[in-house]
Amino acid sequence: MSDKKLYEQKIQAEFDTCKAQVDKFKAEASGASANAQIEMHKQIKQLEDKMKEGQAKLAELVAASEEKFDAMKKGVESIWQSTKSTLHHASKHFGK
Repeated sequence: MSDKKLYEQKIQAEFDTCKAQVDKFKAEASGASANAQIEMHKQIKQLEDKMKEGQAKLAELVAASEEKFDAMKKGVESIWQSTKSTLHHASKHFGK
């Protein structure tokens, strides 16, 4: 399997894990007080927006040729780091 394909699978798995965490956050938010829900939903929205941006970059990478892989990889890495940072920040609001 090519490095590009392995990298695609790795990043997709990381985004899948992040999505599972968002689903847990949503479940936790549903049982919170109204004021807490407002902040929790704000954090969830920010995280979902980052994930959408990341999925779009990943889709570009998947469609790219092997020759463009290295150049595009940096963009995917950047958005993934930003997504992880947003996830970490959101986790503070969910007591995780």
